[in-house]
Amino acid sequence: MQVDPRRLLVLRAVDVHGSVVGAATALRVSPSAVSQQLALLERETGVALIDRARRGGQRPLEFTVAGRRLIAHADRMHEVLDDAAGELATMLVEVTGPVTISAFFTVLRSFVAEALADLAESRPGLRPRIEAIDESGAAEEVQSGAIDIAVVEDDAHRPRRVPRGLRYEPLMDDPFRVAVPIDWPDFDTLADIADRPWVDGPAGSAVGQTLGRLRRETGLAFPAAHSCLEFTAGLAIVGAGIAAAFVPEMALAAAPPPAGVRIQAPPGIGSRRLGMIYRRSRNEPTPAVRAVLDALRRAVNR
Repeated sequence: MQVDPRRLLVLRAVDVHGSVVGAATALRVSPSAVSQQLALLERETGVALIDRARRGGQRPLEFTVAGRRLIAHADRMHEVLDDAAGELATMLVEVTGPVTISAFFTVLRSFVAEALADLAESRPGLRPRIEAIDESGAAEEVQSGAIDIAVVEDDAHRPRRVPRGLRYEPLMDDPFRVAVPIDWPDFDTLADIADRPWVDGPAGSAVGQTLGRLRRETGLAFPAAHSCLEFTAGLAIVGAGIAAAFVPEMALAAAPPPAGVRIQAPPGIGSRRLGMIYRRSRNEPTPAVRAVLDALRRAVNR
């Protein structure tokens, strides 16, 4: 089977713009030319791509299951081509302008600051700006244009989904450890301390997601006696001897635990996944945003 990639892009345009006419306008060709390309693609693949049984009246165009599968491949192909063009543009032009990044303390301390320091030397025309926002609204802030890049965290077992027009890119997994008061007895598994008080995280946080997953998977209680946004606050509660907490390795490296805290690594906890959200469209990410994304990738992989 030979599938013409240009026809895949025509199929994607019909999906993105909602109709043959909309795709024709965006591609600057006639609607009949778009229809012809779709018919040729169906002939090449040997399957129906448009559900013609649902056409007629004012009902919108709908795709078959095969059509949707091909559109998913076309989306990925479009991203690859867009990335290639964007990387060339970033290499060939002087990258300047502001880029706003949302990040939190542990990633700032570990790799975001390093990436920005490299950019200050290699891309002096860039003006990156860090802005702290509530991470639960990060995707909305990126979508609105208030933020260009949001660094976010999730339980590594939970897939991050973002609205169309945005891209989520995982960066790394950061293993969780258990912080307990130093006078608590030694334990081998999470079940040994699951009925004791715990420091939970806000809704949507990696700690909150992880505790929720463990409650569902194990049936254990993990009572949420406290809730903290920052790991340093959670460690202070552990140091006071009143609760246990999940803390990622990166946070422990950025802010060593206070006296009175013991760190253990029992099996079965998991990790938090760090990733980036940014806009994806015909003209985005811009060369300036691409330069910052590349710097963040390099800093993580060092």
